[in-house]
Amino acid sequence: MNESVCVTGMSGAGNDFLVVGPADAARLGEDRASWARRVCRRGISFGCDGVVIVEACATDRVRVSFVNPDGSSAFCGNGSRCAARFAHLEGLAGRTMVLETAVGEVPAEILPDGVRLELSAPEDHGEIVIEGAGRAHRGRFVTAGIPHFVQFVDDPGTAPLEEWGPLLRRHAYFGSAGTNVNLASLDAGRVRLRTWERGVEGETLCCGSGAVAAAFAARRHGAPQRVEVVPASGIPVFVELPGDMATPRAAILEGEARVLFRGEIDPEAWTWPG
Repeated sequence: MNESVCVTGMSGAGNDFLVVGPADAARLGEDRASWARRVCRRGISFGCDGVVIVEACATDRVRVSFVNPDGSSAFCGNGSRCAARFAHLEGLAGRTMVLETAVGEVPAEILPDGVRLELSAPEDHGEIVIEGAGRAHRGRFVTAGIPHFVQFVDDPGTAPLEEWGPLLRRHAYFGSAGTNVNLASLDAGRVRLRTWERGVEGETLCCGSGAVAAAFAARRHGAPQRVEVVPASGIPVFVELPGDMATPRAAILEGEARVLFRGEIDPEAWTWPG
């Protein structure tokens, strides 16, 4: 496509996205994955952690598609919060709505200072040990919409995520799909977190599903039912896991979803080079 595309730049606690509304989504058609790969290139093109496509379905119901920078599709908790706020601002839905996502229906509510999502309960695959980089990595394997390996360390800020992330992300234990890698710590009921995301193939400043996975793992280490998760951005999100520690009924994810800009991306952003 060689026409400009209207986008809204948004950030969910430091996870940045280009959000595309219904009209421009229809114009992109089947070219979404290729378009996302090109516009997500930082420096060469606009650059972002992913593209969020929002399309109207019915009253207070919208379809949300998330495309990673490598063109793959996935569920994204922070992207879903941004999608909900975008839908409300654009008049596609009221303050409460249902998002149709890659992991099913997700109820969303617009709050005065953020967005609240009600997600399915995380699925626990237990504690595992992965050998790599000259050490044994002990952590919990959790599916929170998408797979996450959560390893507790003394200080996520100084742990070598740039070394461990790529190794664990593609470890044979996790099969061809791989996993996201989370380094976490728990102190006074607060979780600090850094995440290496598959599809981005690098560290992101925040990962919503990673926050859910880390909060679930932290409950096994004594964290309360509702926990503050502080990602690399320093902007907290809140995760509540109502019900039993091992088998919660749901996962509630709350956090900001800010509009950064509205504008058009010129075709030169994805048609050059090559």
